[in-house]
Parts: sequence; structure tokens; C-alpha cells
Amino acid sequence: MGLSRDETSKAWEDIQIYWNIIKGEKDGDKEKAKREINKIQILLEIEVTDFDKETPTKEVKEYTDAQAEEMFTDEDVEKMEKGVVRAIAIKHLLSDMIVKHYPKLKGNAPGIGQVVNITYDLIKDSLPKEKTQ
Repeated sequence: MGLSRDETSKAWEDIQIYWNIIKGEKDGDKEKAKREINKIQILLEIEVTDFDKETPTKEVKEYTDAQAEEMFTDEDVEKMEKGVVRAIAIKHLLSDMIVKHYPKLKGNAPGIGQVVNITYDLIKDSLPKEKTQ
């Protein structure tokens, strides 16, 4: 018999909530969340996640990506692109400063983590508050 459209949407929403628990973005029992995800995957008749790998299945990733794209307008995406360009420029400037002022670091540029954090802050500050909460 298959699930109704509403039941399918609810199941996907539940999977996202359980993934947030597993990733530590929400409070909850991670082991229970893994079991619930697998139950829902069986119900949806999709690939069941092997939690020894702890990565979302292809279907979950595609669904999540599609929802993320729908959340932002073309103007929002343009702001994000500008944020990325600025973050790359900042990375180059920081690298030059590090090489110039801290020769003992032997020219090691800021790590990708620092660049990601800078990019996130630049993007977050330029988007409407409701999109970043």
C-alpha cells in the first residue's frame, strides 16, 4: 500500500530531526535516533544507512540539498557568493600577513577551518535574520 504524500513528508522531516540529534545539533539519544532513521528508511523503501559509516544516504542528502536550495532566493545566493569571494580574499591577505609577520610559521596559511568560519560569518551577517536561525 504505500504512504500518502503527507506521511512521506512527515517521515522525511523525522529523518532530518534524527540526523540533527546524531550530528549533535539537537539533544536526544543518538542510538535511538539511529534506530528510528533505519525504521523510517525501511518504511520509505530507501537505502538503509550503515551507521558504522555515519553518513546520510544518497536520498537523504539529495532531499536535504533540495530543501536547502528552496530556502534561499536568488538574491540570497548572490550574497553568499559575494561572501565566498570575500572569504577567499581574506584568506590570501591573512596568508601574506602570516608569512610577513610570523616567519617561524614558515608560510603556513590559515587552515580551511578558519576560512570556513570567516565565510560563515560574512554570509550570516548579510542574510535576513530568519534565514540564519
